[in-house]
Amino acid sequence: MTFSAVSERRNHLLNDEEHDREAAKIYYSYPCGLSSQALVYKMADFKFNFSFEASNDKTIRPPDEPDSEISPLLKSERQAKEIVISPGLSTYLSSRVEDLIFHDGSVVIKHVSELDIEDNLKEKEEHQSLDILTAVKNSSDLIPSIYEGGMKIWECSLDLVDYLIERGIEFEGKRVLEIGCGAGLPGIFAVLKGAKVDFQDYNEDVIRYITIPNVLTNLQQFKTISEGEADSKMCHLYQQVRESCRFFCGDWGSVVDFINPEHVKEMMYDIVLTSETIYSVGSYHKLYNFIKKHVKKPIGVAYVAAKTHYFGVGGGTRSFEKMVMKDGEFKISVSKVYNEGVQREILCMQHRKEK
Repeated sequence: MTFSAVSERRNHLLNDEEHDREAAKIYYSYPCGLSSQALVYKMADFKFNFSFEASNDKTIRPPDEPDSEISPLLKSERQAKEIVISPGLSTYLSSRVEDLIFHDGSVVIKHVSELDIEDNLKEKEEHQSLDILTAVKNSSDLIPSIYEGGMKIWECSLDLVDYLIERGIEFEGKRVLEIGCGAGLPGIFAVLKGAKVDFQDYNEDVIRYITIPNVLTNLQQFKTISEGEADSKMCHLYQQVRESCRFFCGDWGSVVDFINPEHVKEMMYDIVLTSETIYSVGSYHKLYNFIKKHVKKPIGVAYVAAKTHYFGVGGGTRSFEKMVMKDGEFKISVSKVYNEGVQREILCMQHRKEK
């Protein structure tokens, strides 16, 4: 995929969002007293399926109210788990790989084709229930508490990679965490630049069938093996990924004290990366607490790539920024604004200096 193709993909997503944002708003006035009434709306190829159970409270509160009631279905949490990559790497590697080319060819990040992912999952469908297939069958890019959009490459993840390249962020020898990683593009860029990266996503399926294959595919392209070592190529690759990456899944509320339960300073992160994770105000506190407990003091930094406002959903950079400022632990600033299509931003969070 060429640089222009990356731009075309981004523009396609942005144009769709501009077209659909007004239609998205109407669903928040829809009564939810009916059992299993499904509300479906689309935003920039961003399709949500909400299934509400019967409730005594017949009123839906707007999503930007922090005390909004959430149905029991949406309150359920996926428990934290570390996914340990197996030595049989051939099961992760794909024959259909696409290139994302940044900065006119100076950086290439590979990712597994969505068609290849779907075919791989369908082969496993008889043996296990897979969240991603549930989303595919429902033509949905996000189903709360079931599937959080990890198969799709979102435009803000492309923005974040662009930003990291443009600003020349130093990754060599750093500890990095990507939250809500999905395809893992920003985290993969950090790995390729010498960082040790932990990847986290809500869905175990996403980590196993998307994130890990993408990481391996990118590490593989830079692994030089001499002619006599061809048979040990996979062994070298396995060792490299075990040394440079860890993979976690689960709800932020359960993962927050799972990765580093003792909050050991050496296990804190120099850099935290996240994109398209602040669309729902209801999840702000979990995300913020996750960032807050893992950014190294005093010099750690977090980069949040997101839309200024997620139409019909209530989240966005201004409301998240307001919450962070109110807490007072971090100073937060807008590092870059993208004005093509729907406005998007890169936020930078750093610990305030202790007085």
